[in-house]
Amino acid sequence: MDWLQFTSSIVQSVVSLAWPAAFVAAVWLFREKLTELLPQLRARYKDVEVSFRLDQAEKEAAQLPPPPPGAEPAKASPEELSKFEKLVAISPRAAILDLRSSIEESIRSLADARWPGKPYRGMWTMIRELKNVEAIDSNTFGLLDDLRIIGNAAAHPSTTTSFSAEDAHRFRKLAEQIIPRLHLALMIN
Repeated sequence: MDWLQFTSSIVQSVVSLAWPAAFVAAVWLFREKLTELLPQLRARYKDVEVSFRLDQAEKEAAQLPPPPPGAEPAKASPEELSKFEKLVAISPRAAILDLRSSIEESIRSLADARWPGKPYRGMWTMIRELKNVEAIDSNTFGLLDDLRIIGNAAAHPSTTTSFSAEDAHRFRKLAEQIIPRLHLALMIN
């Protein structure tokens, strides 16, 4: 091997490492922005999408203002908790669906109070219309949308999304925060 071949092999080695090095450098430089954008990623692989959505929903729930005095959410009865725990033991997916139906029922009550006699509308349409007339705020809208998407994933067993008992409990905490807010909005409207 002469010096030209040696120099050529060194240059080829450096060039072959350029793209991976550039990728690693870009990730490192933009790591803070990427951590902000990661929860909005809509890629789906098994339970990854649900985890991102639950994380995002928990962030949105934390941004909700505290309920006004005297409007604290009612605690679940022992019977309700027992039913939920039994459902979680059988199927976390079923427990999430049960809670999702309670959320949708609360949204429907608020929408029916706002527009009596209006024909059936899907959950997405109702929360979008409620947001447009300012019956719910942006944080509530975002949280409801995340819960709707998670509930949709639970409703379609053909998806590869799997749910754990922890996911069901996290979903319950979020539902316990949003349902009383919807009932309060119903009393105000």
